[in-house]
This record gives sequence, structure tokens and C-alpha cells, in this order.
Amino acid sequence: MKTYFYLFLIFFCYKNVAQNQNEQAIDSVFITLETFESPDEKVNFLSTQVSILRYSPQTFPYIRKSEEIALDAASNKLLANTYYYYANYYYYNSKLDSSFIYIEKTKPLIEDKEQPLLRAFLASTEGGVYKLKGNMPKSIAATLESKALLDKANVTELNTMDQQRYKRMILSITNSLANYYNENENYDKALSYYNEGYQLAIKDSLFIPAGVFIGNKGDLLLKKEQYPEALNAFIKGKELKIKGNAPPRMLSVSDLNLGTAYTYLNDYEQAQKYLDPAVSFYEKTNNVARLSEAIYRRGKLHLEKKEFQKAAKDCEISKTLAEKEQIIEYISNACDCLHTAFSALGNNELALLNYKEHIAARDKIFNKKNVKKQTELELTYEFNKTQELKDAELKVLKLESEKAYKEKQLYLVIGIIGAISTILIGFFLYKNKRKNKLLAKQKILLEATVDEKNALLKETHHRVKNSFQIVSSLLYLQSENIQDKEAQLAIKEAQNRVRSMVLIHQKLYNKDQLVGINTKEYIEDLTQDIFESHQFTKLPINYSLEVAPMILDIETITPIGLILNELITNVLKHAFDDVDIQSKMNIIFEEQGENLVLKVSDNGKGMCETIKESSFGIKLIKALSKKLKATLTYSKAEPQGTSAILEISRFQVL
Repeated sequence: MKTYFYLFLIFFCYKNVAQNQNEQAIDSVFITLETFESPDEKVNFLSTQVSILRYSPQTFPYIRKSEEIALDAASNKLLANTYYYYANYYYYNSKLDSSFIYIEKTKPLIEDKEQPLLRAFLASTEGGVYKLKGNMPKSIAATLESKALLDKANVTELNTMDQQRYKRMILSITNSLANYYNENENYDKALSYYNEGYQLAIKDSLFIPAGVFIGNKGDLLLKKEQYPEALNAFIKGKELKIKGNAPPRMLSVSDLNLGTAYTYLNDYEQAQKYLDPAVSFYEKTNNVARLSEAIYRRGKLHLEKKEFQKAAKDCEISKTLAEKEQIIEYISNACDCLHTAFSALGNNELALLNYKEHIAARDKIFNKKNVKKQTELELTYEFNKTQELKDAELKVLKLESEKAYKEKQLYLVIGIIGAISTILIGFFLYKNKRKNKLLAKQKILLEATVDEKNALLKETHHRVKNSFQIVSSLLYLQSENIQDKEAQLAIKEAQNRVRSMVLIHQKLYNKDQLVGINTKEYIEDLTQDIFESHQFTKLPINYSLEVAPMILDIETITPIGLILNELITNVLKHAFDDVDIQSKMNIIFEEQGENLVLKVSDNGKGMCETIKESSFGIKLIKALSKKLKATLTYSKAEPQGTSAILEISRFQVL
């Protein structure tokens, strides 16, 4: 009992000493701060302290003090710097939503002439936040924006401190691009960027960035299963970080990497030596994302050592943490670990449950980015379109109301004084003529405003089309680097889905009608495009079209186009084993009563007895059918083949 008491007393004293030392350090900085007179000097001094401590939790009082000084001085320039430090502080401490709030608060405060680099630095931090949130398109866009701003900067006009920050930012962007290619398995490009960044950092004796580059290179080598080379890279990276006096959080990343490499090399004793401190550090700093990864790595180590109870315990904790932060990759890894551990322990029920969750998480990783990007573009477009139309309608109603009120007033006056002399009547007629001229001018102004809104809406369609084409290009580039034929086919199908929406906005941009699509033109062009880009055999399949011309709004034609894309693709893929001159597909689109009917039929081998409900195409058709309140039925065509009929009850004809 006495032993526990003494241990508690020692811990309590140590905690108080550490806390007192931290408070003394803060007091010392604040005392030194009073020796400066101008707000600029004070904020610069505090920013130096924040940079030295690399945004550790101890820097928060300095950032808060900097904000007080900036607000007292009523200086947007100083406040922009301070908000940027807040954004970085929350980013480095994995509080991404808070970081994003301060990124948005910083942007309108930046004065480009006086702060040529701040906007570039802020864009780089924004790219990092989006990356941790899993939104790679926005992450890369922000990173490229940062690089473009840095390219415009005149380095020779910068002071010494800004030149150092400029060099570090170039290194950061190089690292981000390398990581992007690494994650997309373009290892040759990623390796060239890692080597380039490492050489630049060593040249300027920036040991911490050099350690980061070679450490990230080690991560790439792990993926390529070059374990000895990866281990050497991790060891060298940690040595460089120590040489550069890197903070504990960066050294913990190295420990985590070293533990992983030793696990792959079956040196379990060394792996345990590095993984335990990494787990302890992330528990202490409450870094949930990193803690989930570290505990999973340790669970994987236990799995290799056949310590299945310990593996199950660690991987269960990792899974819980990953679900809390919604980190899909870690959820997938932890479930895979649990499946193996429970299988070895004979708990088949839990093993099967975790295997299903692993497969579901893995599918989400593949689909989440494209679906999310598409949804964001659609929501943005629809919001802007609706807002512009509402504004135009309100202006028209207001002018018409004013005109009606003035004319009513005029007619009332004329009725009352109808018996007045011709001179007075002439006077009122003249006044009415002047008012009509004013209304005519207002009408001309309104027409010009509507034309301007139409031009803006047309430009919006053009930009949306370009954005979809960028997505299509990215999918094409991804397919070029994939060897697996099924994966290539899946990406090509995704590319065709994107092109069906590109075609909509292309037609809206090229036509005077800005809110609707002619079904006959659209379906003819879409079918031709699918056949040209998705023909599996040398001999083409004949097809016929019977499409009733009508103008449908975008909310109707978009899901119809996607569903038609899936139905045509299914025919091209599955309807014919051998294509000959008799092979044919028919497409009919018409209005029947209160419904629209889309029918796709072929004379192929006929459909399977059961439809694969788990395929992405079937799920997509079902989801889009719900939006249209539509029913899709399959039946046997006469004399042979398959007929798919979609009956649509929710639509808008313009």
C-alpha cells in the first residue's frame, strides 16, 4: 500500500513540475513580448514562437494572444496572419472542421500586395485539410492553386524569413504531389517527386523535410513489397528528423513506420519496440486517426505472432476509433484483421460479420470519391440555377406591380377630372406619356438583365461540362495505369456515365433553350457515343431508334440518360456471345397516357434467370428509378432476346 502511495506522490509531483515549467515558458514569452512597441513586432515575435514549436498544444496561448493584439490594432493584415496560425494549429492537431472554419475566415482578410505568400500558404493548408477529409479532387485543386501563386511570387523581393517559408512551401507542394501519385499507384512519378524533394531539402540543410521525404519514399517501397529498402528509408528518415530537432509527433510517425516495416520482415521484437511507444504517444495526445492506425498495426503484429486474442482486442479498438472518425480505410483494415483473428479463435459468426464489413468498406473506398464529386457538382449547379431564376422573377414581378399601380392611379385621376378642360387633359396625357417612356426604359433594362442572367447560366453549363470532362479525363488516366481488365472496364463504365451528363450540359450550352433538353437529339447522340466508345467486337451491333421529340427538364433527363447508359451497356456486354449481321438492338422512347416509357430490347441470347442485385449498375438504376418514381421490368422478347421497359411517372415536360 505504501508503494502505491509513493508512486502516486511521485507522479503528482512530476505532473505539477511539468505544468509549472510550461506556465513559466509562457510567462517568459509574454514578458519578452512587452519589450516590443508596435503590434506588427509583437505578432511577428509570437508567430516565431509558434513556428519553433510546430503548432504543438503549447502554442495555443500564443495564437490567442496574437488574435487579441490584431483585434486591438484593427489590422486585417495581422488578423489574417493570426487566423492562418489557427487554421494550421487545428490542422496539425487533427481538428479538421475547426481548421476549415479559420481557412474561410482568413481568405477575405488577405491583402495580396502586402502578403504575397499568405494566400499560397493558406491554399496549401486547405489542400491538406481536404486530403485528410478524403476529398482528393479538392485537395489537388488547392495544391495546384498554391503552386500557381508561388510561381507568381518574386522571391528576390522577399525578406529572409519569407524566403525560408517559400522554400518550405515548395517542398510541401512537391511532397503533396508525390503523395497523390503514390496513392494512385503511379509509383514511378511519385518516386521522382520524393527524390526531387529530398535533394532540395538536403541542399538547404532542411533536415526535417528531408526526413519526411525519405520516410514517405519508404511508405511507397512498402507498397511495392521492397521491405529491406523501406526499412532503410525509415531509419534514415528518423535520423534526419532527430538531427533537425523534429517534434515528438513527427518522430512518432517514424516509430509507426519502423514498427510496420519490422513486422513485414518478421522481426517481431523490434516491431513491438517501436509500435508500443507510437500507440502510447497517440493515446496521450488524443490523436484518434493516428491512434486507430497505430493500434491496427500492433494488432497486425499480434496476428503475425499468432496471438489471436491480443490481435482481436487491438483491432476492435482500432475499428471503434476509425468508425468514430469515419475513416473508411482503417475500418476496412481493422475488419480484415478481426476476420482473421476470430476465424483462428473459432468464432465463425464474428469472423463472417467482420468480413462482410471489410468488403463493404473496401467498396466504399472505391466508389466514394466519384459519387461525392458528382453530387457536389449537381448540388452547386442546381442551387445557382434556382437562385438566378428566382432573382429574375422577383424583378419582373416588382416592375409589373409598379406599372400596374401607376396606371391605376392615372386612370382614376382621369376618370375624376374627365370634365376638365382640354388643356388639363392634354397635360395629363403628356404626363402619362412620360411615365410610359420611363416604363419602356425599365423594360429595356429588365430585358438586358435577363439576357445577362441567361449568359451567366450558359457559362455555368459550360463550366459544369468542363468539370465533368476533367472527371472523365481523370478516370481515363486512372484506367491507363490499371492492368486488371475488370477494373479497366469498371472505370470505362464510370467514364460513360460521366459523359452522359457532359452531353446534357454541352447541349444546354450550345442551344438557346437553357433549362431543357430535346429527347430525340439527346438520346440519338448518347446512343451513338456509347456505341463508339463501348464496342466490344469488331462487327458492330445494329440498332434502331424510335424517340418521340419533347423537351424535358434537367432533373428528368439526367437520370434517364444514366439509366439508358446502363441498359445499353448491359446489352453490349451480355446480350450476344457472337455478334453477326442479325444482331440488333431497338430503343423506343414515347409518351403513353400519363407516363413516359423507355424500352430497350435485343434479339440476343436472353437474360439470366436471376439478376445480380449487388452490381453497381443495378443499384444505380434502382436509385435513379426512385427519383423518377419509375418501375423497371425485364421480359423475354419475341422471338428471342430480352426487353427492358422503364415506366416513368415523375417528369417535367417544358
